[in-house]
Amino acid sequence: MSMRTRPIRLALQALALAGVASLLALLVWKLTHDPGGGVAAQLSQGKRPAAPNFTLPRLDGDGTVELAAIKKPRVVDFFASWCYACPYESKRLEKYSRQYGGKIAFVGVNTDDFSSDAKRYVRKYGLTYTIVREQGRKVLNTWGGLPIPRIFFIDRNGNVIGQMQE
Repeated sequence: MSMRTRPIRLALQALALAGVASLLALLVWKLTHDPGGGVAAQLSQGKRPAAPNFTLPRLDGDGTVELAAIKKPRVVDFFASWCYACPYESKRLEKYSRQYGGKIAFVGVNTDDFSSDAKRYVRKYGLTYTIVREQGRKVLNTWGGLPIPRIFFIDRNGNVIGQMQE
């Protein structure tokens, strides 16, 4: 390699590295700021969509829960044991479920997680409200996808009236 081609080669490598770094930064930004599709996107457009129904098994193995069968206002929280911000929200929801559980149904949806990790998480934070489990992210993606925690508020008529996300 001649002395002239070496600086050009180093400059091209630096340029390629900068390009990869900028693509990675864009991906991270998109994952943390994109409202996703589904319910979240409709809410961000000012709509109040009907809550997509799901029937998922309870984490404790005691049957299933159908969201549409709950006839009072609902709070639906998508969480996972690997989620950094989820414990804070789970503890807040536990507090509110103890206070308002007679008037509002709280449903935690453990998503994309190992069952044993999810059960450990529920025990660690003393969660007593209804917890269901989905394998993968199909239901979560219907609601808007990552990032989690993603918390939705549903009125008694089954319309999603708001969301809270980290």
